[in-house]
Order: sequence, then C-alpha cells, then structure tokens
Amino acid sequence: MTATQQQTKTFLLGVGAQKAGTSWLHDQLHKRSDANFGYLKEYHVLDALTLDEFKSFLPQHPFPWQWRTWRRRRFIRNTDRYFDYFAKLLSNPSIKLTGDITPSYGCLSADTFRWVRDQFDQRGITTRIVFLLRDPVERVLSQQRMKLKKSGSLKPEQEVMQLRRAAEKLQKKPSQRSNYSQTLRHLYEAFDEQDILVALYEQLFTEPIFQHLCNHLNIDYIEPNWGQRVNESRSTTSTPDDILAMLGASQRETYQALASQYPQLKIQTHWPTASRWCA
Repeated sequence: MTATQQQTKTFLLGVGAQKAGTSWLHDQLHKRSDANFGYLKEYHVLDALTLDEFKSFLPQHPFPWQWRTWRRRRFIRNTDRYFDYFAKLLSNPSIKLTGDITPSYGCLSADTFRWVRDQFDQRGITTRIVFLLRDPVERVLSQQRMKLKKSGSLKPEQEVMQLRRAAEKLQKKPSQRSNYSQTLRHLYEAFDEQDILVALYEQLFTEPIFQHLCNHLNIDYIEPNWGQRVNESRSTTSTPDDILAMLGASQRETYQALASQYPQLKIQTHWPTASRWCA
C-alpha cells in the first residue's frame, strides 16, 4: 500500500448495474478487516430522496423493531445523518473503506452526484465511483429470473411467459436501469475521470480487474472468493429467439451509444449480442 493509500479514507458509491455483480463485490469488500459498509448493502437513500420512480423506497411508518428501516428514515429526513454515519465508520483507524452500493443510483442526476461528492469532501473523505456494466439483454434475463425465483415460480413455462411480458414492456418503455450511457454522462459531469471505475461484469471475476478495483479504492489487493455467486438465478429453459430479438431491439440505443462513445470497453468483444445491434 502506498503512503497515499494509507492516508486516504474512501467512500465507495456503487451505482450498479442491477444483476451485474454488485452483491458479490459487496461481500468481498465488506468482509475485509480494513472495510466496513455498515448494516446494509443498498441503503436506498439517494434514489428515494431525489427520484420520483423510486419513492417506493421512502420509509413510511416503520415499527420500532424494524430498526434498519427506521434508521433509513432518519437518514432521509436529515441527510447529514447519512453522510455522518459513513464518516463515523471511517473514523476507526483500522477502517479505510466504506460505501453504499445501490444499483438504482445509476439513475441519479449529475447534480445529485456532485452533492454526494461535496458532502464527503467536506468531511475529508474521498468518493470513488464503481459502475459495473452487464450486457443489457443478459441483465434483463437475469433480473426476470430472479423475480421468479423469489416467488418460487422459476419453471420453464412461467419463465418464458415472464420474459415475454418483460420484452413487450421494454419495447414500449425502456428501463432507466439499462441506460448506461446516461449514467456515464452524469458521472463524468460530476466527477473527475480518475474517480470513476467502469468495468464489465463479464470481466469482473478476473485478477487484473479486481486488482485495478482495489487500487481504485485505495486498498491492498486481497484475493476474493472467485467461486462465490450471490443471487444467481439459473435459466430453466432456452429463451425463444423472438423474445431475444425484442429485448435486443429495446436496448439498441444503449449498445450503439457505448460502442461509439466508449470504444475502450470493447463491448462487441465481451457482449455476444452487441454486434447485431451496434450497426
């Protein structure tokens, strides 16, 4: 660890994407002796506070025993408590890293990102962004299978029906969660390039990428548990071609924007479905 890393206290703002390895990443970092992410992975404070589409995360009237929700409510009612909470975690001399990894934060505005950066700057804390991208079609497939798995309905017939409904819905109204180019635009408006790490889910489980991530977060490299998978939902059947075509068409703008604006990501190499929709 360099002298700079030893002195730096870092807040990791994880902005997604959903179903792109964020839970695995949290598990690997939170178990370290020099990191403490507090009592949640996803705090859902910044999205609930600033985005209408995520108002469902606003706590209403939590019971006393729902202490996690009760505490989130206090964070939202007085945001100083949110920032001070992470500052307190970092006040422990042995703790170098904390953070909030909430995938829907990828929908935040540039103004909100600036506000977060400034709040932690005032507390002498460095904010570092981690944005994990997954092939948009694969991300949607995984998301829908997770929903079925949670409801105990992950079976071939239900899977195909659910995926078809999702594809038809996305054709009418694209998901903000897959609007990677908008997220990147807002991030680069608010942060210096050196404060942003963008990585592909398809490369995350490799030593070079994880080493780069640790350097980005000002912590030593410790080999993670490569074999661990969190919230994995395996397919029970093959996805019909017409559903894949609908999903791909709904994500065309995202594929094209990333290919043209961020060629360094090489999405056509790492995302098998990208080439068809980048033309």
